[in-house]
Amino acid sequence: MNYLLLFIASIFFSPQSETVHEFHVSKCLVEYKSDNAELQISMNIFIDDLETALASRGVEQLFIGTEKESEEADDYIEKYIDQVFQIEINAQGLADPTFLGKEVSDDLTSIWCYMQIPMAQPVQSLKVKNSILLETFDDQKNITSIVGPENKKDSFMSIRGDNVKEVSY
Repeated sequence: MNYLLLFIASIFFSPQSETVHEFHVSKCLVEYKSDNAELQISMNIFIDDLETALASRGVEQLFIGTEKESEEADDYIEKYIDQVFQIEINAQGLADPTFLGKEVSDDLTSIWCYMQIPMAQPVQSLKVKNSILLETFDDQKNITSIVGPENKKDSFMSIRGDNVKEVSY
């Protein structure tokens, strides 16, 4: 009985330096906009997970989404995303998304990152590789939704070892 009380007391009275979530997941939307002739990409990533991944690469104290945010935060986020998120359009090699910026979610736990890829021709096929945070967390899952021409929808979940989806239109 004393052990149970001690365990309960340690849960309620132990200091926690940050909010901890019990799962590791990101969300991504890749959407073809024929009227703008572009692919629009929005990605939602937990801030603490992203900072952990960047710290493992030697980038620390970015304070993403706070008043103390480093002026270099966007650059490091963009470089990281470029390394772990790739899109090939119409089997013509990897596209180079333009990082438009980020915004902090309403609950202050995650960020939304926005990118775009101008399209010279209509989308016939996409190959998406989403390995965001897969190198950092064994249980990481990335949910990617794709909206292609004529509003055709597809989605997939990336896990370690299975992080690529190909779709044709």
